[in-house]
Amino acid sequence: MADKSVIVISDDETDTESESPGADCKDSSVLLLEENSDFDCALLDENRSDEMVDAEFGLSITYSKKADVMPHARYDCTSHVFSQSDNQTSRPVGTNSDFCEQCYCYICDKLASECQSWITPSFCHCNAHKRSPFWKSWRDQALIGALIVFKFDLLEIDADLRHAESLLMKFDADLTVEYDKFMMGTVSSLAAIYSCSCCCHNQYQTMVNCKRCSSKHEAILIYNYSNVYQLVLEFLEKANGEKPKTFAVVLLGAAQRILLHKQPLGHSMPNTRVVPEAVPLLLQRIIEILQRLLVVSDFPSSFSKKLIDFYKSLFLPPYCRCFLNCLNVYLWEDSLLVSVLKGQNITGERVVKGKKETLFESIHVVLARTEKLREQNKYRELARYLKVVRTNNRAELQRLKDQIPFFMCKHGDFTSAGHHLFHSHDVSCCTACRLTPRQFTMYLKILRTGQVPVGNEPFYSGVWETPTGHVPVKKSDVIKVGLRILNCNAQLYMNPDSWADLIQASCSDSKLARDGSFICVTWKEPEEEFQQRIRETADLVLKELETKQIIILPKQFYSNHFPDEAMLMLVTQALVQRLLHAHMCTVLNIAMAFRRNMWALKYLFKSLSVRLDVLHAFLDCLIKDLNEKNNTLLTRTVAQSDAEHIGHFIFFLISYEHAVLRPVAHRIVDFLLEHWNELQNCPWQRNLATLLQNQDVTHWNTSNSFLQLKNKLRTLV
Repeated sequence: MADKSVIVISDDETDTESESPGADCKDSSVLLLEENSDFDCALLDENRSDEMVDAEFGLSITYSKKADVMPHARYDCTSHVFSQSDNQTSRPVGTNSDFCEQCYCYICDKLASECQSWITPSFCHCNAHKRSPFWKSWRDQALIGALIVFKFDLLEIDADLRHAESLLMKFDADLTVEYDKFMMGTVSSLAAIYSCSCCCHNQYQTMVNCKRCSSKHEAILIYNYSNVYQLVLEFLEKANGEKPKTFAVVLLGAAQRILLHKQPLGHSMPNTRVVPEAVPLLLQRIIEILQRLLVVSDFPSSFSKKLIDFYKSLFLPPYCRCFLNCLNVYLWEDSLLVSVLKGQNITGERVVKGKKETLFESIHVVLARTEKLREQNKYRELARYLKVVRTNNRAELQRLKDQIPFFMCKHGDFTSAGHHLFHSHDVSCCTACRLTPRQFTMYLKILRTGQVPVGNEPFYSGVWETPTGHVPVKKSDVIKVGLRILNCNAQLYMNPDSWADLIQASCSDSKLARDGSFICVTWKEPEEEFQQRIRETADLVLKELETKQIIILPKQFYSNHFPDEAMLMLVTQALVQRLLHAHMCTVLNIAMAFRRNMWALKYLFKSLSVRLDVLHAFLDCLIKDLNEKNNTLLTRTVAQSDAEHIGHFIFFLISYEHAVLRPVAHRIVDFLLEHWNELQNCPWQRNLATLLQNQDVTHWNTSNSFLQLKNKLRTLV
């Protein structure tokens, strides 16, 4: 029974192993009878559908079928003998050229009958087999195609890489056409490049192209690389929309091709592209994109290494030698980078084979790595990385290093963030020296409340959150940080709004309002003796800050009776020194920053009374602000809490008995009477009327304008 196999199934499932020719199978219930078996297979031809029993072996045959020949490689064919050879391509070896209907070519991966190089000399695919490295490389080259130059394994080739191959093939065709046009040049003359000034061309001469200038009018070839340059730019722009893996391969393929371009000997028009200038521009753009892709894309490590190795294999012409090691990007798995991110290496250096290696990366790599770590919310690792990394752009690196305190705050390490504000970098002085007013306000809110803005754009986020595992900062430490920043930052020191923010932080709660503003807390006015002691001590503390750049607070500031009030007086006394140093352009926001703590404003006036000229200048500025900002302060519609604050502020200015404040009070009373009809609906009026009704202002009893205002306000209560 030639070319037939029989499946034999035992009728007794409990039988032990048989001694029949097929008994070498572990499962004795199924036996495969080969064609040389002693079993009488002729019986199967008579009736294949009926059950047949062999009494001698005790077997039952239920079904039989002729075995089908499945597709197979030529070297696995059982019908034709295959003779192995390592690299024979000149002629078929033995009977290797013979094949059955199901034989496949190992190189082409298609039927042997369809292979065009089956017995072609110098190819002879019929001799190919998988046990030869030579033939295996031929197969990989045939299947991988143009991607073979990247040395990808066959298992690495996916749809993205195939798409990259198709894009590169189309780009090759377009680039070849455009580059051939460039190499052919355009027929022109030197006169088209440099205008001919020969006298033979003037309006009085009919002779043209005299012997003196005939050489300038001879035909020459002009080479313009602009069209090739534009084609490459458009291709890169179009490929930018592809997937990262496709884009990376396309970029390297384009780089390989443009690096082969040469500038012919000849002339070029002004303001046109030439190869030595255009190719470096294109290569720089390609490298910058590749650096970013290697960092932000989740490429396998083996894939990234092959991209880097391929770039290293490219030949760079002399005008591109500056890009020699530009793609040596540290992969995320690199031991140096890992040790830095984990905090095990705080210097960014290591010794490899006796040579010191420093974590130095291109600024584009640093920016991409910063972006990646921010997306992953790995702020602690990002801060560690920025502390030690070095780059070729010092200004941009300084900008990133200035954000380290913010990244520490996002991680919840507020104490370290406060210390790092005064840490001097290798590239510049401390971060605190360059803080803007908005950044200063943000850090005061973060350190005072332990809340950080949601997201990576702190100035555009209206939502604040509390980091997990954070350790709150003491209020005294917040005030010390704020005073140290003002002391070393000239811009903030001269800015009235920065002083107003620090005052609000010193008399605020440890939580922010929903809109991200400070929540004011009213502190009890301390005794006059305590205020005087704090005033004297604060002067000493601030003098030490000015000379030694440090703040050490004595025990009085940690008193169990008035710790918060002492901090507010310390800030106020620092403001006094600022006012004694130079006048401010506006003071209304500072005066209103005390909110319900009007006793602190009295403390300010009393401290300024040692220099009456400074106090008068402060009050004159306050009057000017009231004149200029009355539409925003007195006439605006505000919330109930702000209305009470404005009412208390106006009452304080009116009721304060110090003679130097009388001009301010007169200005406010006259304004309220003059604009009474416009101010009737202002919410602070009722609060002011209540205060005037409950407290008697004796020094105003002889003033007709004040009595008139008081009568008008009495109607509102």
